[in-house]
Amino acid sequence: MEALEYFYNQTGNRISYEYIAFQNFNDNIEDAKNLLKLCKRFPVRVNIIEYNPIDGAPFLKATEHKIDAFAQYLRDHNVMVTVRRSRGKDIDAACGQLANKE
Repeated sequence: MEALEYFYNQTGNRISYEYIAFQNFNDNIEDAKNLLKLCKRFPVRVNIIEYNPIDGAPFLKATEHKIDAFAQYLRDHNVMVTVRRSRGKDIDAACGQLANKE
């Protein structure tokens, strides 16, 4: 956080956080509250990214409802948020999936 704060103070550039939402791991309002604490130190943008399940990985995609509630909580506290909806899931071409194919 100190490095990010230093970067912001030197450049004035908004910091972007890339946040991958995993089901029942980091997708609830308590997690959003914890992230909000990090968002208050300097101007940030949060990109919430839908996880794309891959074979052999234990994680699952958070539900749209939970992602939307998470994003809205941050927006309600004046954080700039974008939800990155996954594309290409139907052909296993979403981000990270092709790299896992042999």
